[in-house]
Amino acid sequence: MIGDAELRSMTTEERAELARRLAALAPPVTRRSRDLAEGARRRFVIVIGVVSVLMIPWVIALTVTLPPKYLAGHWRATWVGFDVVLGTALALTAWAALRRRQIMILAAQVSGTLLACDAWFDMLTAAGDDRWVSLATAALIELPLAVWLFFVSHHIVRLSMRRLLILAGQSPDVSLWRMPLLGVPPRRSRRSRAA
Repeated sequence: MIGDAELRSMTTEERAELARRLAALAPPVTRRSRDLAEGARRRFVIVIGVVSVLMIPWVIALTVTLPPKYLAGHWRATWVGFDVVLGTALALTAWAALRRRQIMILAAQVSGTLLACDAWFDMLTAAGDDRWVSLATAALIELPLAVWLFFVSHHIVRLSMRRLLILAGQSPDVSLWRMPLLGVPPRRSRRSRAA
């Protein structure tokens, strides 16, 4: 049994080798669990793909049918509610970062998205002098903060994945676009299916 003192005295390479050896002892992924995961992944891809294609006629229909101006009901509740959600997302992001929790990545992505939406709707719904205030707030506060949140969350995902790939004995120099999903068994190669 290795104690805390022995773990602390190990080099980074020795700890990585120990992690690789322990990972090799993990139970193998069964055919049934792989098939279940593959089925769930396939359903997810189909549903999201179909919905994204269905958005095309929906956007065209909105473009043709929506009036250029519309008197909105519950205007105050809409904006106050949106800003409450945005403030909550930002507070959760700060809390998670303070506590060093992985949920910070998701909270930062949600906060950045809400900030970008806020800038979009502020600029497009403002009139008169409010338009300049909305443009300045978007350009100087909301959009830069959103970009920063996206950058930080991407950076942390990248660092986490590099560490996991190193521990798994794989090359850490893979872009996020090509990096496999964690927790989803890899696809079986054609050769292994034929065997």
